[in-house]
Amino acid sequence: MACKICSEKSVGAAHEISVKHLNNLAFQEYWSNKSKLVGNRKGIIVSCDVQSSFGSFKNCVAAKVKISAKPNEMVTFKFTILNESKKEEIEVISAGILHTKYKFCLINQDLDGSNPQILLPKNKLLQNLNVTFGSPNIGQYETPIVFHFLKRNTNEKITIIRDMVVFVEQNKAVHEKMISPYACKEVKANVLLRSPGAEKSKGLFLVPKNNKTIYLSGLQVNERHDEQTKILTSDIRKVFETGVTQENYEKFFHNLLWYEESVVRVNVKKYNMSGVNLRQVGKVYELRVPGLAEKRPSLMIGDSMFVRPHDTEEVMFEALIIEINEEKALIGKFDPSFSSFYSNVAKFDIRFFTSRLPLERMHVAVHNTTGQGLVQRIFPNIRSDMQYTKPTLEFYNTLVSENHEQRIAVEHIVAGTSGTAPYLLHGPPGTGKTVTIVEAILQLVNKNPRNRILVCTDSNMAADHVATMLIKYSHLFAQEKLLLRANSKFRVWETLPECLKEYSNGTNRDDFKPVSIEEFMSYNIVITTLSHSAKFGRQLSTRKKQRPVTHLFIDEAAQASEPACLIPAGGLLAPSGQLVLAGDPHQLGPVIISHAARDIGLGISLMERLKNTCPIYNMENYNPNYTVMLRNNFRSDKEIIDIPDKLFYKGQLRALAKKDNLSNVDILGERSHSHATVFYGILSKEQKNGKSPSFFNNMECEIVKLYVQALVKKHKVLLEDIGIVTPYIRQVYTINKMLRELRYEKIEVGTVEAFQGKEKRVIIISTVRANCSLLDYDAKFQLGFLVDDKRFNVAITRAKAKVIVIGNPLCLEKDVKWRAYIQKCRDLGTYHGFDIEQFENRNDIVSNIRPLLAQVKISEQSGPKK
Repeated sequence: MACKICSEKSVGAAHEISVKHLNNLAFQEYWSNKSKLVGNRKGIIVSCDVQSSFGSFKNCVAAKVKISAKPNEMVTFKFTILNESKKEEIEVISAGILHTKYKFCLINQDLDGSNPQILLPKNKLLQNLNVTFGSPNIGQYETPIVFHFLKRNTNEKITIIRDMVVFVEQNKAVHEKMISPYACKEVKANVLLRSPGAEKSKGLFLVPKNNKTIYLSGLQVNERHDEQTKILTSDIRKVFETGVTQENYEKFFHNLLWYEESVVRVNVKKYNMSGVNLRQVGKVYELRVPGLAEKRPSLMIGDSMFVRPHDTEEVMFEALIIEINEEKALIGKFDPSFSSFYSNVAKFDIRFFTSRLPLERMHVAVHNTTGQGLVQRIFPNIRSDMQYTKPTLEFYNTLVSENHEQRIAVEHIVAGTSGTAPYLLHGPPGTGKTVTIVEAILQLVNKNPRNRILVCTDSNMAADHVATMLIKYSHLFAQEKLLLRANSKFRVWETLPECLKEYSNGTNRDDFKPVSIEEFMSYNIVITTLSHSAKFGRQLSTRKKQRPVTHLFIDEAAQASEPACLIPAGGLLAPSGQLVLAGDPHQLGPVIISHAARDIGLGISLMERLKNTCPIYNMENYNPNYTVMLRNNFRSDKEIIDIPDKLFYKGQLRALAKKDNLSNVDILGERSHSHATVFYGILSKEQKNGKSPSFFNNMECEIVKLYVQALVKKHKVLLEDIGIVTPYIRQVYTINKMLRELRYEKIEVGTVEAFQGKEKRVIIISTVRANCSLLDYDAKFQLGFLVDDKRFNVAITRAKAKVIVIGNPLCLEKDVKWRAYIQKCRDLGTYHGFDIEQFENRNDIVSNIRPLLAQVKISEQSGPKK
């Protein structure tokens, strides 16, 4: 049995009488009834005056009285009580703060219930009721004050609640909700004029019409659905419930990919725009897209969008995205007739469109699994004829030869001990996974110059990283065509490393040259993305050539979906070729938009599925012919990897990083000594822009600023050695803006996804989510991305010497991982800022709430006496 109030998936019979459940029930009742208590009523007016160095408010009667103040500034809330009725006398029984330890202090003690005061009609209470507040710590502090009254002629009890909210901040920020810029309207037309420059989908494996309805209903049917739909739904559900097998493989993944596409297309419609202007810039047009910097909508160079003259359905034009720059997109490649509709003042409606090319390529790969002999690769068995002969190798990187697990992995990959079964190289954070595959690739080229090695990754950044490491050894090889970095025309060329330009098929869109299959086959090593490799597979298939790749390495394989891995495995790898999957299933997995498709199986990589379900990869019966787990962590201080090691790697990692003195320094100078792990607690609340699903937190941004300035100015840490990680792209944008003002642009800021595979001397983590208070019940604590084990693991383990986590402990301590991290910091004496342990026990707060709830119930049942 589950308990929604406590956010527990499974509870025992005694749960309903447990302290936790009863407390959560009281908090839920409080929130359910609070709206009945916040307004002035029955002739009683409670108003408030409050001021600070940022401004003032007079006669405020809102449910929340809000004010901004600087750290250590004293703020006074002055409450006035007025009996506005014409005849009735009001008895002011008491006034009190519901929970008292958030630095709020009630000055007047005469209204404690022992000495009620009488208010005659049209009279005010003679003295104001004052509450003071002051805190040295940045944050959002909020507490309710409760007023109890009695109407003397009817004995009716009345309760009025006001929330006092203080934003403690160095600079005043906007705390009100922002309006969404998106119209969410359907944008369509009678005629669609296509762009002559767009790369067209082949129209393969389109979502069946009936299936789309089923996916968008969450696989649920009702009496409105016809019999055919019910049968189809039952069939799809049966496939999903069974899980992926050899027998249902194609049906399983085709349906998951269709599920994902259906959800993505519905989601992108939320960002349609209405009545916007375009600014002509040469041959292209500039479109301002609010939220583009936070990938809301998520657009890519080369994608299409549809542009329609405002509020007409006559014609619509397809445009191509040429450039993306923060909140602006340059679009062009219109049909020539578009110019006749354009002027500086003309308004247009915009419909965003997600390219289905990547999904189409995955469908093709899934469809070809049987014909291309992939079954033994994706459902492998142990080899009975395997005889391992240890190869004699001269290592290019001597550090690899001295590391037992790395050396074993290279030797077995070069010897091909796994046969056609994938070789799994499990590389936890900082263990040198990419270094290991680079050594293996070099050994294979040296062993046989006729070997054709393809290295694929899920992203251009990861592909560039592998290529950069490989070319360091290029001077040791005589081959003229040793390495090719095969890029898509629509990659972000500005991020191509300078050192790779001579190995690339272009340096920008103007000098880009497509790579023919003949040129592809002439290189020893080709490095590209999984999706882009489809172009070479298609050329091979068209020309009926044999698959040339002898060794396929997929780096960061745990980040790629299983269908994505099939693109090069089925289209380019020779039937007898070797597949090496290098990654860490405990770090980030595939990015899937549909939560349902992700949870059913699309969010599980091929590497993770094999590791979890295939006996030959079982680490309990460790078999180096098929898999090796790297264990020496050369990146992080022992304190940093301690919690991830225990949570995810069964304590098998060895901390071998050199000690950095910065680990022992207290960055803000509050204490004489510190450690590598730090937590800064802050009471704050997340913010959103309109309907954007991305969050930001200005107050956490202020704490980030304090740490960054101290690191750079006081401790002389280089900007390039600092990384700031946050789960939400909107917070990335907010922090980047702050850093630009400080002229600290060289500090890298990114989401957890952007930092996978990277490392920094110091990592600052802004957790952002903070929509909770002491009065919330468990189900209201929403942590979003923060509960994800893989994101936690990646975020923490990017740091070498110091990791500083900034967040709201009220929220974070609801999750076992963050609770362990926070407690570790308490134990080490590296907890700073607001600490919930210094404040009231929730049991005491419930004791204050229960009489209030009882009074509401009595009032509802009896009402006033006549």
